[in-house]
Amino acid sequence: MAFKYQKMKKLVVLLAFLMPLLASAQSRTTQAFHKDHEDAFVLFFYSNTLKMLNQTDDPEFAEMIKQIEKMKFVRVNRKDDGFDKEDYTDLVEDYKDEDFEDLMTMRHEGMNVNAYIQEKDGVTTGIVMLMQDDESVSVLDIKGSIPLNKIGSILSKVQDFN
Repeated sequence: MAFKYQKMKKLVVLLAFLMPLLASAQSRTTQAFHKDHEDAFVLFFYSNTLKMLNQTDDPEFAEMIKQIEKMKFVRVNRKDDGFDKEDYTDLVEDYKDEDFEDLMTMRHEGMNVNAYIQEKDGVTTGIVMLMQDDESVSVLDIKGSIPLNKIGSILSKVQDFN
């Protein structure tokens, strides 16, 4: 009986150490950005939540979200948080240190958007979009993948929740 208890205890301890690693779906940079800006506007979207948002059973929306495991949206006010160009440059470098690569740059609804992609063995594992205008900086961190031609659509959907 004591042997079983020891094995169970080791398993519980192992799981206690592994759970934070398994639960941290978003990038370390996004987690740090959120931690540094605790008063930020934050939204979490999990796969099931995204499916529930598709109340009209829109096939285009369903296709867009089908490979998304979860998303985190964080928006900070530049003035209130003292977020400047140097902070933005540091944020980009931190994502690149996590093996995110430049995907595209575009303007969308008055914001400058830089998209970065992370791949493992040729499979997209994450997409990060950094959005900025004169008033705010936002991060949309997607665990999973979306069709690249739908990036503007997903940005519009997230901005609708703002």
